[in-house]
Amino acid sequence: MVESKVASLGPIAQQQFLKNMGIDVRLQVLLRNSNNPITQKQLLDGYDMIMNPERMGERFQFFALLPHSRLLTSVRGKRTERPVPTAPPVAGFSELQF
Repeated sequence: MVESKVASLGPIAQQQFLKNMGIDVRLQVLLRNSNNPITQKQLLDGYDMIMNPERMGERFQFFALLPHSRLLTSVRGKRTERPVPTAPPVAGFSELQF
């Protein structure tokens, strides 16, 4: 049996996780590409349901488990731990950068 360390990220609120994954940009694209007012309302209602802190936005949390080695970086051929990762190695756990 192989032993290895496990790292965890989070928990992070669903609202923040989805923002980090680009939900706002995706919503804007969907709204812009839809000419149907009913569809647009459904999109906005769905967005409110999953993002509103009083609904699902803060009630649901995300976390990730991953091999500890994913938090390691190579320096001149040697693997060393970063004191504090600049960005977590899993999408959604840091702010989306453009």
